[in-house]
This record gives sequence, structure tokens and C-alpha cells, in this order.
Amino acid sequence: MATHGKGRGRGRGLLGREVEGEGLPRPGGGDPAANRIPVTNGSADETIPSEQVPKPSSASSQESLSEIQSLLDNLTLDISDEDLDKILELSDQVAEDQESIKRLSEMVYSKCVSDREFAKTGAFICDKLAALEINGTKFRSSLLSLVQADYKEKDNLRSQSTSKFLNSFSMMCQIFGTMRTAGGEVFKPLVGPVFEFIMVIIDDPQCNSDEYEVLNEQLQSIGRDLELNDREKMEQLIEKIRLKIIKGNSTAQARCTLLEVVECYCRGWKNLSNDVTRFYCDTMMDILTD
Repeated sequence: MATHGKGRGRGRGLLGREVEGEGLPRPGGGDPAANRIPVTNGSADETIPSEQVPKPSSASSQESLSEIQSLLDNLTLDISDEDLDKILELSDQVAEDQESIKRLSEMVYSKCVSDREFAKTGAFICDKLAALEINGTKFRSSLLSLVQADYKEKDNLRSQSTSKFLNSFSMMCQIFGTMRTAGGEVFKPLVGPVFEFIMVIIDDPQCNSDEYEVLNEQLQSIGRDLELNDREKMEQLIEKIRLKIIKGNSTAQARCTLLEVVECYCRGWKNLSNDVTRFYCDTMMDILTD
């Protein structure tokens, strides 16, 4: 029987708040692999215990997958308690074997990386599905395999499509900022990959303003957790950003965005005051209309 830690949903507009009960142990989340990004090579000779051999999905499972897809397609920036409960209920019906868990994770992840604005809501849904399990296979492990695959292909993703690259980067950041281990800690194996994604952006002299804007948005969301887990890398990053502002050939728009990142860092990643936020918004508007 499939099991998952089913938490309270968030109503519309609640995604900007702290997750209720954050940091508490999550049901079914105590396995040793929780902090490891699994490597899936798809080897044909990989031994699979007989009880885990994928079985053909039943008609009811297929119907539930279709219903989940329909719900996901109609979600925008937030999710109601009703929709979340329905997704959790349908996910229990879907989880029949390894393959069904994999298909569910691919469906949810695909929605998340197709729309950058949906990343925060998507990570919240993934957190609620994290401990969904059948025969030892968890949704969380399948999800992290997908994250790892995009991380390994980040350079190719960026060369093919800046939008796809930024979508994957945003989703990884939101998973890092939202999901927690059974002990209430961030997934530490994601710290290095998140910084590497960031450095791809910062180290490219041809980086565009859209990438800086997404970088700014994500760092304001997860900067504190990143710094707590690797202060040295954060200091190196901020130094690079300062040099880019001073010596680089970036546009005024890019420099304005990067300066906001530095200011957030100096304030300990606390939310900027209304006056400061207004200053950056007004300045950016002036730059864009010049």
C-alpha cells in the first residue's frame, strides 16, 4: 500500500508564508538516502527485487494520472486546499509500483519546469508528495533523479534554451528552499549544484538581464539557507557580483539587479523595506524607459 506524509494544504495566497510545522520530522522520511541525490543510469542489467518489478498500470491508475495531469494543467501560481487534497488522494491511487511513482514524479516535475512562475507552488506540492512510497521506491528519490539529470545537462540546457535553463534552475532552488529531510534540514547535496548553476550565470560575460533577474529572485528566496550551508562559497559569489558591477560591461539594468542582490546579502537576506524595494522598482522603470 502506498503511503505518504499528508500535510495541510495552503489556500490561495498562502504560499508566501512560512510552511506550518516546518522543521518537524516528516512521516516516512527517515531513510538514509534522504540527503543523497540518487544516480539513475538506466542500466539494463541492474537487479530489481522481484516485488519491485514494474507491473502494467491498472485502468484506475491511468485514470488517476489523467486527473492529476488535468489538475496540474489548470494550476497557476497557487494551489487551494481542495486541489492539493485531490492531488494527494489521486496520487495514492496511482502508486501501484515503481513505474507509477516514476511517471507521477515526471508529470509533476514537467509541470514545474515548464513554467518558472510555478516553481514555488510546484516545490510545495513535491514536498507534500515526498514520502509517497511503494515497495521501497519513494516519490522524493524519483524527483531528485530528475533534478540531478537537469543539473548534469545544465550547460546543454542553457545552450539550447535560456528559458529551459532558468526553469530548471528555479525549480532546483525552490526544492532546496522548500523540502526538508526527516531531521528538518535542507538537502545538503543540493548546495553545491545550486551554487554551480549560479556560477554559470555570473561567470558568463554575455549573460542577459533576464538571467540576472531570476538569479536575484531565487537568491532572495534561498540565499540565507545557502549561506548557512556554505558561507565561503557565498562570500566568493558576492565578491564576483561586486566586481561585475564595478568592472563589468553589464547594462544599467543588469547592474541595478545585481546591486539589489548585494544589498539583500548585506541585510542578512531579510526582506527589503518598502522604501528600498520602491527605489529599485522606480530605478529599473527609469532605466527601461530611457
